[in-house]
Amino acid sequence: MIGSRERRTHEPEDARRGWVNPTPADTDEAALDRAMASAERAVAMGTATEDQRTRVGRMEEARSHEQRRAAFRRDN
Repeated sequence: MIGSRERRTHEPEDARRGWVNPTPADTDEAALDRAMASAERAVAMGTATEDQRTRVGRMEEARSHEQRRAAFRRDN
């Protein structure tokens, strides 16, 4: 376990400063987050449907959780 005085040398000192864990705003976003997680697990295990693979593929360029959610949600 890393103590409070120890520093991780592989990341900048301010790497986690100001980061807030994204929280779904409503039940639809919560359901979408669960679907995203399920799709990512299915892709990793090789059992994903074509739709899941497509949606997970669209998330590759996203930088934030909100961007990933929007990419996963898109219908095109």
